[in-house]
Amino acid sequence: MNKTWLKRTLLGVAVSTALLGAVGAYSQGAGFHHGPPTPEQIAQHEQSMLAHVGKRLNLDANQSAKLKALADLAIADHAPAAGATDPHAKMAALIAGNTFDRAGAQQLATEHLAKMQADAPGLINAFGDFYDSLNATQQQQVRDMAAHHHGMFMFGGFGH
Repeated sequence: MNKTWLKRTLLGVAVSTALLGAVGAYSQGAGFHHGPPTPEQIAQHEQSMLAHVGKRLNLDANQSAKLKALADLAIADHAPAAGATDPHAKMAALIAGNTFDRAGAQQLATEHLAKMQADAPGLINAFGDFYDSLNATQQQQVRDMAAHHHGMFMFGGFGH
């Protein structure tokens, strides 16, 4: 296996997971206890996170635009495909019978990994564009937050 491809994929997975976790953490706030957030609620949370990160890192307009592009990709990466089965229903189906549906679980994992691999290059490039636009001080702030929050550095870690 090509080491460069593997590194890019793993970085994409890490970045995607960090962003996804942060979006998920914010979606657990008030108003999300009765189902998934609406597109309007997601947009509102994204705006709030972008403003918070922008202020914390003192981003200029170009950097803010790159961060927004990254956030938009991460949110789109997490969104279910149009007409897709509810992921909670898929998980529930795995334990609906007397035995755990191992084949179904493997299929879900395979689909998830394929989507992550397909989306990783875009996320990697968007994160690279954002990170590379930061000055040395801002980059160090991101590294410090990543170290402090064990990878949850994009949105979730900025408030701590």
